Amino acid sequence: MSDEINKKIAKDFGLDNMDSREQEEMVEKIGNLLFESVVERAIDVMDEEMIAEFENTVSEAGSDYQKVIGFLKSKVPGFNQIVSEELSRLKRATAGIFA
Repeated sequence: MSDEINKKIAKDFGLDNMDSREQEEMVEKIGNLLFESVVERAIDVMDEEMIAEFENTVSEAGSDYQKVIGFLKSKVPGFNQIVSEELSRLKRATAGIFA
């Protein structure tokens, strides 16, 4: 995810007081969960042609999440809203863990 999202995750999940290494690990784990749920939602609004294009992008990107996110931002209407909604959902779902 982007630096902006990573900072938001750290703030929203109360990870600000962790040492930087622990915080980085937790932000990465939460970011991966967020990424997966955002991709699932994005795929739900794609037609078959766009899904094929997405699959090609994922294959070419390898572990470069930014390329995948760039594709989703440019092709999925309301992408930023999806990210925001999924971040809120994930925060509610994990409220007891990070309290």
